[in-house]
Amino acid sequence: MTDCATPHAGIELDVINLSKDNKQSLFKSNLNSNNSKINYQAFIKYILKKMLDNTSFLSFSTQIKNVNQILKMKYSSANDIANVILKDVALTTKLLKLVNSSFYGQFSNKGITSISEAMIILGTQEIKLAAASLKIYDFMQNIATIKILKVKTLRSLQRSIIARQIALDEEIKDAEAIQISAMLYDFGEYLVALFSPEVFITIELLLDENRLTRDQASKSIIGISYGMLGRFMASKWNLPESIIHAMKPVENINCSKNDMTIEEFKRTICAFSNELCNIDFSMGDDHIRKKIMEISTNYESCLEIPASKSVELLKMSRHKITQHSSILKTSTKKI
Repeated sequence: MTDCATPHAGIELDVINLSKDNKQSLFKSNLNSNNSKINYQAFIKYILKKMLDNTSFLSFSTQIKNVNQILKMKYSSANDIANVILKDVALTTKLLKLVNSSFYGQFSNKGITSISEAMIILGTQEIKLAAASLKIYDFMQNIATIKILKVKTLRSLQRSIIARQIALDEEIKDAEAIQISAMLYDFGEYLVALFSPEVFITIELLLDENRLTRDQASKSIIGISYGMLGRFMASKWNLPESIIHAMKPVENINCSKNDMTIEEFKRTICAFSNELCNIDFSMGDDHIRKKIMEISTNYESCLEIPASKSVELLKMSRHKITQHSSILKTSTKKI
């Protein structure tokens, strides 16, 4: 892999008109008309308005400032970072429970009693990422009011675990983007399912009827891909550019690992993790086996992860979530 990185974060929506008007009925009428594509600016404006009207989103938008502060503290002292985390009592409590468990593969005979101690034992970078990931995961979980959103939230956690493990195995330097990028990889789809379920269903029907990717199907209906929508919304939170860039889908998975830049490799890891976690595990063993083989083969040249390793990654991520379900307040019945 080469070290050159693409400077732009992949947000192709530089100017969005956020003037008033455009209600949900506009999208319903469009979906029932011959011209089924929705004006993407109107749709984004609608989603942003729904976010502003949602108490949980407003609260999280305030809290995300602390998450950003944590992520951008590259040269700050451990005490400075710990003080930011300690402002959130619930986050501190959950984080200490996780670091005292086997979730991060580390153990302390006496038990870790403070965030500062956790940084000494596990590393400052590890704790920064853990705190940011937990904050985002908790937010997505708390606003998940329907089954499809709960499933997506759990899969986002599973993706982040798999992506993180691949990054560790590859010994990627400065791999902080991957864990959170993988977690937010389908954030655009999550927002559409949450705030515009009738549009989400229309896109799902299109997927069933045509051989399209999720991004292709979403773009054909709302004029913007799920991926682009998610990256745009993440940019509104001022997340680090490296995180947003790694959320961008890859266009070429047939290139050699050695020919990719580090940024391209991170994007490929997120895409691969997403495909693995989107397998329908309610189907029979033959279907699951076939899908794992298919995904592993598709990414063979750029990731060099055999099907056997893909199975291990899926088992490992599920085991971690199951083992720590009481801390994460979740259930693996959804994955």
